[in-house]
Amino acid sequence: MSTRRSQRSRNRSSNAEEPDEQVNPAQAMRDRSRAVAEREASRLARPDQPLASKPLGHASKSKSAVTSTPFGSMFGRNGSPLKRAAASEHEWCGPFSVARQMIAAREEARQLREEAQAEAEGEGKEHHPLDEAMEAVELEKLRKENPSMNWSSSLKRSGDAANYYAKRRKRFHKQKDLMGLGSNYVPSLFQVCVNYLVDNFEHIESLGLVDHSIRRCLCERLVAKGKMNGAAFDVLAEMGVETLELIDCAQVTEDQFCEALEKLVPSGLRAILLKHCGRAFGGQAVKTIREIKKDDIQLFAISLSGAYLLKDEDVSKLIGAVSHTLSSVQLVACPLIGIQFCNALGEHFSSSLDSSVTTGCLLELSLEDIPLKKEAILSLGAASDCLRNLKNLQLKSIDGLDDEAVSIILGSITNGSLEGVDLSNNPDLTDDILSSIRKCNITGNLRSLQLSGLKTLSAIGLEAFFTDIPDLPSPPMLRKLDLSHCSFDEINDAVVVLAIKASSFKRSLKDFTGGDIDISANPEQLDANVIHSMGLVHVNIAGSSVTNKSMEMLAVCCKSSLEELDVSFCTSISDKGLGYLVSKLGDQFSRIHVWGMAQLSEEFLDGHDRIEQGGLEICGIWMKKIGRGSVR
Repeated sequence: MSTRRSQRSRNRSSNAEEPDEQVNPAQAMRDRSRAVAEREASRLARPDQPLASKPLGHASKSKSAVTSTPFGSMFGRNGSPLKRAAASEHEWCGPFSVARQMIAAREEARQLREEAQAEAEGEGKEHHPLDEAMEAVELEKLRKENPSMNWSSSLKRSGDAANYYAKRRKRFHKQKDLMGLGSNYVPSLFQVCVNYLVDNFEHIESLGLVDHSIRRCLCERLVAKGKMNGAAFDVLAEMGVETLELIDCAQVTEDQFCEALEKLVPSGLRAILLKHCGRAFGGQAVKTIREIKKDDIQLFAISLSGAYLLKDEDVSKLIGAVSHTLSSVQLVACPLIGIQFCNALGEHFSSSLDSSVTTGCLLELSLEDIPLKKEAILSLGAASDCLRNLKNLQLKSIDGLDDEAVSIILGSITNGSLEGVDLSNNPDLTDDILSSIRKCNITGNLRSLQLSGLKTLSAIGLEAFFTDIPDLPSPPMLRKLDLSHCSFDEINDAVVVLAIKASSFKRSLKDFTGGDIDISANPEQLDANVIHSMGLVHVNIAGSSVTNKSMEMLAVCCKSSLEELDVSFCTSISDKGLGYLVSKLGDQFSRIHVWGMAQLSEEFLDGHDRIEQGGLEICGIWMKKIGRGSVR
């Protein structure tokens, strides 16, 4: 007890000796609140947040007590931070207020930095009295060569000064209305009926004589609502259907699927199109089909995706059982497929078979994400002529595919009937495949070329592919072109312009048969040389170095044909290039992908010529205010 008293007495004596400098509780509370506010403000003050043209009154730097932030110092030119802190000692220090102060400071620092940089660049240049006149002449020359520079946004012409966020909200609602998700959207009678059937599907015993397209829509809605089960499968796969197409077979057992095949195949089933069918389609399903009489089998198309239980020997037996009517084969992500499948195609579709044996005609072959070795691929083209009548060839993400294998396979297509080639995502392919494709196109029927993800393709090789060369077939007149995600520098304006000209120009023109292309020429002068009934329909050049010049060529040469364009991550295309393109194309142009194009602003997004008319879906909008930071 005595020890505690002595301690308290010593404390009182020490406090008496110290000067009277007690901390004001209100000031301490304000300091703590300001520290919390500054910490929260650093999170709220996004670096890419746009700022108004003039700082807010309550966010002025002169009223801020913050000395420094993670985004820059609050020091100004009109006073020290201590004076400003004293002036704003009693100001509200909430996190949003301090965040606005940080934004104002950052914007002012950016303006000062840009001014200093402009002054530094101007000091080292020599000025001449005629510089302005020469610049005006050069600008006029560029405008004549590049008509997109003359395009003017309807947003500027109307002088609309509406709030930016209100315009962004309006754009968002328009996009939702276009996709059928808006608040004022009225569904069609067909959609109302489909939704009603799906909501009450457990009470349906039979769909009757319903078209395949309607059954597909019902299946999609059932999968979306999680109601695609065994009972729903029994209703969709009822007796009499000619096409069995299921979006997701994960809830269908193999025994149930085999029971359906026993009924459907003899009754006239012609196509089996299954996705996620690993559980449903395996060796037992193949055995069920083989046990059916050959004369009762009318299957002409088989498409299996994700059949991880389907073995190589089983699929070869399946090909043998249905080869007399089969014309289309598609396998996606089937990891057990190998050389036996390739040998089965060569054995049952070869023209060297006995004339008394009825053989099918293979027209479509699509393989994706299949672990085939090179020897298995070579057997398709070298061992027989099973691919002689092929119209569409798709070999995507195939392990053993290289230039030699592609050359042999395309060389075996002797009838010149090839219409579509898709060799995407095969990293070992080079420019050598371009000459093989060109030589295979002897009748000029090639309409679709997809070479996405081939990083080794060069601009020189592609330019030669789309240029008329003696002793080679003419360049293909494509309708679908996919050169996305190839090398950024190799897919340039010269390549795209040549592809556009090859698809739409008259073959007798000297400008087409000539080797050199003048990229700087005004595309509008070539309008008389274009066959407007032809031209590209689907173009994907995402991740390339193309500029507004390619957009100008598309606008002139494909104005009545282009329906969909993907220019995602094309950083050299501006608002004027896309605005000019949209202003020249017809109403058939319905979709454009602009993912990753942060350089676009509301000058195009809110000012293109279809903004009021509608019908144009812009996918991947990156919202950005003119002259300010971008926001998503």
